[in-house]
Amino acid sequence: MSIENQDLENAINTLKGADEGIRKFKSDFTERLDVIERKANINRLNGDPVNIEAKPTTAWRETQTGKPVLVLERKHALASLDESEAKDTPSLGRVLRGIILGGQADDAKELAEERKALAITPDSDGGYTVAGALSSRWIDALRARTVLIQAGALTVPMDSASLSLARVDSDPTVSWHAENAALTSGGPTFGAINLRARTAVALVKMSLELAQDSANIEQILQSTLTNALAGALDSAGLNGVAADAAAAPTGVFNTAGINTLSTVGAPTSYDPIVDAMYELLADNVAMEDISAFIAHPAVWKKFRKLKTGISSDNTPLVQPDEVARLPKLWTTAAPLTGGTTAKGMVADWRSLLFGMRKQISVQVLRESFMGSNLQVAVLAYCRADFAVTRPTDFCVLPGITV
Repeated sequence: MSIENQDLENAINTLKGADEGIRKFKSDFTERLDVIERKANINRLNGDPVNIEAKPTTAWRETQTGKPVLVLERKHALASLDESEAKDTPSLGRVLRGIILGGQADDAKELAEERKALAITPDSDGGYTVAGALSSRWIDALRARTVLIQAGALTVPMDSASLSLARVDSDPTVSWHAENAALTSGGPTFGAINLRARTAVALVKMSLELAQDSANIEQILQSTLTNALAGALDSAGLNGVAADAAAAPTGVFNTAGINTLSTVGAPTSYDPIVDAMYELLADNVAMEDISAFIAHPAVWKKFRKLKTGISSDNTPLVQPDEVARLPKLWTTAAPLTGGTTAKGMVADWRSLLFGMRKQISVQVLRESFMGSNLQVAVLAYCRADFAVTRPTDFCVLPGITV
């Protein structure tokens, strides 16, 4: 073999080795990337990455028992607390389809086995209690669609119907002490936060044909029930309810001791939001802790149309830097009276606790609807409550003319 041919063969072998090395590197890199993605959980909750393998570390104490109570920020998933959580857990929609169709489903036996594996069994009321991993995933889906959680409200999983936590109603007074002078009394004032599980109910009706024949019935059932419950939680957490008020949370707008501006009227600038932020700053809330402004979409439309005020100039009014950086969340659960007057709220929303029982119950109502309309209905209910830990972390913007 000539020197030239030998050199060419060596070069080819070198390229083959390099190619094999590249393939091995690509395989290793892909495998490592899969691991990283699983650990980081590329699915997102409220715009933040959810690390489903890292459990929340913040824990408070229940006043009556002294037991630790875990507190979840919006970036945490409740499912991370459930050691039985698995990637192959069937979706809520699939489980609901199995419950609705029963033995009429083409995969009835498989669906029944899945319910058995998830310990979903009929309860004394003729419904089904969804607990464990599937319930945690459903609650996380609720949290992801709840504006109050997106704003920063903390989630407190409840193992019983009520939960009592301590809070500081007033900060301690600090004084300078002269030698041999009497000490000035100025200790903090403590109070209690009482979370009591209250029942939110959602009812979804559908024709029997739709339940049996629709290819996307699983997705429709899951999203419809989840969105309905999330909307009810937002509405009660913000406003309470008018009818049978004792059955629902008080609502942060109705909480005593929160800051309230004078009636805003028709805004011509972003001054009302600035004023609300100032009220929080004056109560020692750090600027970076003011987490969101929540109001009805009608308020968004009003502020979005603000112009510079210069004659014949339709340029949108520029927001002050701090107002521009403040997250703004729009929800029809926020107050709007007569279509013309709204309320908004600026807050450090971490001072709002969302207590949630870790079971959700589902009932299929056939008898009430089957006879006349050939319909079935799914009744789902969860038990939750809201409580404010520091009222001065909230400021209401009342009477916004939209």
